[in-house]
Amino acid sequence: MEKNIPARRVRKFLSPRRNVDVMRVYYCYQLGSTFVSLGLLEARIVTAMLACDRIKLSKVIQDDVPIWESIAARHTQLQSSTLGNLLAILSKHNIVEADLVYLRWVVAKRNFFIHRFFEKEPWPGDLSEQGVRVMSRRLLYLEHIFRRAQNRIYQILQRAGLVEITDLGEDGYMVMNVGALTGELAWLNDLAVEATRRHARRRREEER
Repeated sequence: MEKNIPARRVRKFLSPRRNVDVMRVYYCYQLGSTFVSLGLLEARIVTAMLACDRIKLSKVIQDDVPIWESIAARHTQLQSSTLGNLLAILSKHNIVEADLVYLRWVVAKRNFFIHRFFEKEPWPGDLSEQGVRVMSRRLLYLEHIFRRAQNRIYQILQRAGLVEITDLGEDGYMVMNVGALTGELAWLNDLAVEATRRHARRRREEER
């Protein structure tokens, strides 16, 4: 497969095609975009749980191992868990009932997408233009669900008292363990905020 195809060649490829063929290409794009959003959601949940010391895992990690080995072991355990198992772990950590209901709903949508979306075999080449539009809208609906869940997971952990969030406005937000930068470490809070703001500004400049 050819890599690094420029956008002008993609436009040239699509320009003489029938509407239904263009829509079929879009359908394949939307399928991939939805899958990527789901992957990002699952990675975000693992990252959020990994960073939270108050979330206890069923497999005991020895207290006397170096911190990097402990983090690696936690990451391996979390990453190897299914989304349903991650939810089961979270349910033991004072997650608000309404948030648990929401997360179960998201997991159900994930399971539908992975296991049942193709039950009726909606293959791109077999669909009419209208059929492609209908299935693409369904995929876009699922993508929005997965994207919103990515943005909400830290707020869910905050409501459960598992993390602290500092709102930085247009620079985003900073997430930390509860009480991480207090006492003698309080001075690090300003340092962390400034570092987060610099990173956000740098990303905005790169995107221009």
